[in-house]
Amino acid sequence: MTRRRAIVVGIIAVTWIALQVTAPPRTNPPVDPAVALNAATTPLPVVNVLRRSCYDCHSSETRWPWYSAIAPASWLVTTDVNDGRGQMNFSRWGSYNPYDRADLLDKICDNVTHRKMPLWQYRIIHTDAPLSDSEISAVCAWTQAEAAKLAGAG
Repeated sequence: MTRRRAIVVGIIAVTWIALQVTAPPRTNPPVDPAVALNAATTPLPVVNVLRRSCYDCHSSETRWPWYSAIAPASWLVTTDVNDGRGQMNFSRWGSYNPYDRADLLDKICDNVTHRKMPLWQYRIIHTDAPLSDSEISAVCAWTQAEAAKLAGAG
């Protein structure tokens, strides 16, 4: 029984090590300040909320935690970041056309109001990520003001 247990433990250890080699790359593409969300035109409290609760998945400025280098967590974290960047990337904010930006602004307010964002799995580890009611109000006020600017410009 002891030999069998040693073989099973050995197989598990080799498999775990092999999984580490196949971990997906953690990337932070370069940020062009000319197209990133402009803090000069966004209220500082809103920028702070976005940086604290959104930027890890929705920007090219992800703070990769230690566990994002260890499989299988590396796959989960990398998938969430890549999906988030694919949906919306604050580091590319200025490259979106006005119509897409207006749509994203509406989705931002809707998702934080209904507490769909940040994702529940992110909130478990990042206890400072959930938005307070006043932060949600500030983010939605910003999104509505920005959408009104876009409507006025178009």
